[in-house]
Parts: sequence; structure tokens; C-alpha cells
Amino acid sequence: MMRRILFGAALILLALSGMQTKPPVATSCPTPKRPTLRTPAPTPERTVIALVNQERTRRGLKALTPNPKMMADAERWSMIQARTKMHHSRMGYGENVAFGQRTPESVQYAWMNSRGHRANILNPCYESIGVGLAYRGSTPYWTQVFQ
Repeated sequence: MMRRILFGAALILLALSGMQTKPPVATSCPTPKRPTLRTPAPTPERTVIALVNQERTRRGLKALTPNPKMMADAERWSMIQARTKMHHSRMGYGENVAFGQRTPESVQYAWMNSRGHRANILNPCYESIGVGLAYRGSTPYWTQVFQ
């Protein structure tokens, strides 16, 4: 009898102390953290790439992949043009150049309305693209290269 009283008292003390005799049952599973995909900041150069890829995919062509080396080459060529004058390079890429268009949409429109530039943009053999932009004063100089 004494054992029962002591056992009962122990259970009461355990309950009063806030301790649990059973582990809590999880009501939901923790959600695993997924890595956040970072999209590149929308720059004029990236907007041009998106516009090129819209034109290509609308016609059933594969979207072009931005190439870091080609992006650097296109930027360097735009800077050279801004210091000197607009002209084509001898980098060995398919190439479009332009100056004066203030927005990605306006330069893309100009290129698509020029037979040679349009042919570069829609060339099914190209897989990669680089776009560069530089300024002389407020005048933009654009370069688009393809491979």
C-alpha cells in the first residue's frame, strides 16, 4: 500500500514539475530549406539577351546562353567604340554593333530591322551570346557577339 502511495506521489510530482513521461509527438515535419535561386540583376545587357531569346524562341530557335568571356569581350569592344568610333571588330564572333539607341528595346528593334543584324540574331548555328554597353557622354555604344 505504501508503495502505491509513494508511486502516486512520484507521478504527481513529475506532473507538477512539468516533465513529460512521453516525448512530444510531432504534428508536422519540418520543411527542408531550399536554396534560393538568384537571378541576375536586370541590366540593359541582360535585357537585350532576353529580347534576343524572345525573338529566337518565337521562331522555334534555341535560346542563346550568355557566355562570361563573350560578355567581357563585348563590353570591352563597346568601350573601345565609345573612345574612338563605332566599327566592327575582328574578334572572330558573329557581331552586331550600334550606337545612339537609349534602351535595350530600341537597339533590339534597330537590329531586327537590319537584314545583316537580324541574320546574326536568328542564326540557328549560334549557341552563345555576349552583350556589352558603354557610353561616350550620354551616347550608348552597343555590341552583341554570337558563337
